[in-house]
Amino acid sequence: MTDDLTGDSAGDSSGSSSGTSAGATGILESVEVSGGTDEEAPSVEFDEPLDITGVAARTVVDGDGDAIEAGEQVRYQIVALNAEDGEVLGDTYSQGEPQVLPVDDTLKEQDAELYEVLTGSKVGAQVAYTRPAPEAVEGQPATPEQLIVLKVISAEQPPPEPEVLSPADVKKLDDDDQLPTFTFGDEGAPEVTIPDNEPSDDLVVKVLKEGTGEEITETDTITAKYAGWRWEDGEQFDSSYERGEPIEFPLTGVIEGWTKGLAGQKVGSQLLLVIPGPWAYGDPAPQGQPSGTLVFFVEITDKADAE
Repeated sequence: MTDDLTGDSAGDSSGSSSGTSAGATGILESVEVSGGTDEEAPSVEFDEPLDITGVAARTVVDGDGDAIEAGEQVRYQIVALNAEDGEVLGDTYSQGEPQVLPVDDTLKEQDAELYEVLTGSKVGAQVAYTRPAPEAVEGQPATPEQLIVLKVISAEQPPPEPEVLSPADVKKLDDDDQLPTFTFGDEGAPEVTIPDNEPSDDLVVKVLKEGTGEEITETDTITAKYAGWRWEDGEQFDSSYERGEPIEFPLTGVIEGWTKGLAGQKVGSQLLLVIPGPWAYGDPAPQGQPSGTLVFFVEITDKADAE
């Protein structure tokens, strides 16, 4: 991060037509972006190599949508280029759904330049961004200096924070056949049937079998057997049963839906968890993680003794 925030620089030759820029924006004065759509990466040209001496962000193509406001979350696509020779290193356009970035106090603290430029731009904007590459770790290849061009696809207020659904509301969903059900194979591995209705926006915790062991707290380390599926298509993405053994983990080191859903349960309990995206991996989730609402079967088999 840097303290060199220039703010709106309408008279600066490094600015876009709107002049929205922050940081060491002289680095980006040669960057030009053309073409592209919400689904296809644009062409990016610049004087090679870029001399990346600090953090910089600049709106290189103005958007024509609504102004982006602090507190909103933006959906975006990016293309990353090698700052030395302009080679495309990767993009999100080819991966399908746009990514999500909250324009909140966390972004303001961690990446003040990008925060300032986003809140000074409109939906549809193309934003050039760069920062010096981290120092190389001994024995590993150096990370190339990169130029990122980010396109804002949309901006909206984030969904309300989920809550833990009350037992009465869980029972109502269950009575109305709006919750997943499980069957079990010869080896005890669960299979799921997911109903056609939309999932709850809140965390669903249904006790299938109550254990008789110790009660779990949010700071405990536990051992559990589990399997997980995406609500939208029933695709299984993880299973300890396939690995052949339960997994030990701290409840402080897992997704929030697990922490909140398993706290207060007892060792030996079998549970259905329906976890909304904000308390899972997000919607969309980072690459390699399942998106949206997730369904889990969990059996708590043990709790580690406190040290």
